[in-house]
Amino acid sequence: MNGFIEFTRERRYLHNVSPATLSWYTHALKWLSSESPTQIELKDTVLRMRKKGRKETGCNAAIRAINAYLHWSSGSDRKCGASCTHPRISQLKEAQNILPTLTEAQVKALVGWKPGKNFYRRRWHLLALVLLDTGCCITEALTLRVSDIDLDNLLLVLNGKGSKQRVIPFSFALRKALHRFIVDHQP
Repeated sequence: MNGFIEFTRERRYLHNVSPATLSWYTHALKWLSSESPTQIELKDTVLRMRKKGRKETGCNAAIRAINAYLHWSSGSDRKCGASCTHPRISQLKEAQNILPTLTEAQVKALVGWKPGKNFYRRRWHLLALVLLDTGCCITEALTLRVSDIDLDNLLLVLNGKGSKQRVIPFSFALRKALHRFIVDHQP
């Protein structure tokens, strides 16, 4: 059986990876010229990615998937580490950019903004408050349901990447905003 197919099949059924991860593996493994590449062929793989215009971050994403396949194909049951002797590709150096943040005045303006009676503006404002208060990912905030909110104990149950749940606290100020929105818009 094709090694690439067997690898993705095991990841799907034994490791329960998401469809997006399977797609990522499939796309990345297309860069390899064979199922058992040499170190020279792996170097050529990176050169081809760069010639096609892939940035360092895009190459590194593919490299992580390729290295996972190379480790799997070596037959090792252990986690990949320094003791592994299978071929692998080193990650490319990426620029470390510092992302801009909101100033204190911008945060105060956002928190103090009054969205009025418009449902969509109120929902947008509440989303911004949840993100500011908890630091959660946007997808976690967008999938938040009323049943995930514990107003009494000031806790949110967030559903993250890979169907992983986590419980995080939130402030009393956010509790007031959540309560007001839920009361006004609960059917």
